[in-house]
Amino acid sequence: MTALRAIAVFKLLKALCLLVVAAAAFDLVRSERLDAFADWVAHMPIQHGHRVVMRLVDAMLQLGPRKFAAIGAVACVFASLFLVEGWGLWRGKRWAEYLTVIATTSLIPFELWEIVHQFSLLPILAAGWRRRRLLPARRRGCVHDLSRPDRRTGLGIGAGSPGEDRARR
Repeated sequence: MTALRAIAVFKLLKALCLLVVAAAAFDLVRSERLDAFADWVAHMPIQHGHRVVMRLVDAMLQLGPRKFAAIGAVACVFASLFLVEGWGLWRGKRWAEYLTVIATTSLIPFELWEIVHQFSLLPILAAGWRRRRLLPARRRGCVHDLSRPDRRTGLGIGAGSPGEDRARR
């Protein structure tokens, strides 16, 4: 399996998980469903010794129907983005590589804001993981170099035909 196909599988799995989250969030918009969920959680044996889980469940039960609808909508938007990225990467499309890089780097300002305002080690590790994941792909030639102009068009959109690209390596 090539690196692009592995990333495509990962993107498609993330999209599937987000669709499940969206379905659950839209299902919890109705208050009777939320009450049934609260009763189900109350009967689970997690109340003793699982403070973090109980705090998370309590915080979730404080959310109103509008918040669940917003969570579902955002999950659907990100799921559609990951589906498009995954499909394009699986098919080996160059635009999907660019879309993946743009979508990944667009989150960097939010990570920097979180590091500055709410210092935590997790965003720093996430940024380092993204950097480590993208740079080796750049060296392998998976992400095309925009600095070299295309011989056919003269525009900075890649390095010519695939045959020319293989001949240079």
